[in-house]
Amino acid sequence: MIVVVLALLNRGDSELRRALEENREFIIRIDGAGAAVVSLQDIIDLEPQEFTTTFGTSVTSPRDTTLQGVELRVLLELLDIDFAGASHITVTGLDSYYSPLTVSEVEQEGVVYICYSMDGEILKTQSDGGYGPFMMVIRGSRFAQRWCKYVEAVDVISS
Repeated sequence: MIVVVLALLNRGDSELRRALEENREFIIRIDGAGAAVVSLQDIIDLEPQEFTTTFGTSVTSPRDTTLQGVELRVLLELLDIDFAGASHITVTGLDSYYSPLTVSEVEQEGVVYICYSMDGEILKTQSDGGYGPFMMVIRGSRFAQRWCKYVEAVDVISS
């Protein structure tokens, strides 16, 4: 019975997650309220940067990889989202993994990116065995421990 109740409660979330993945979109929220939906085309229209950083996990050897994406700070600024007074920013993936960021990290130029392409190929979705459709990357983060695959939402939290 508990499983059925939990399944019903989460049904809306799973449908939303499926739609976000299929449409290659993610949500930006301010204090829990929806502020914007960002699509792959929106990111491409922002003239993304290409950069190389080290990608490695606890089970793979570190290797240089080339990514394409936009800085999170630039995206928030272009959407007129004031994040300077926030207590922190959290990026959540479709798999419920989340990575908290400090405002100072996001404000730094060339540090936090929302990426859509790795090594010249568009990121595959989670359903297709990839890391996308979007992946949050923190340049210089050892072993990519704080990177967030399958970006579903960016939350700007004031308190």
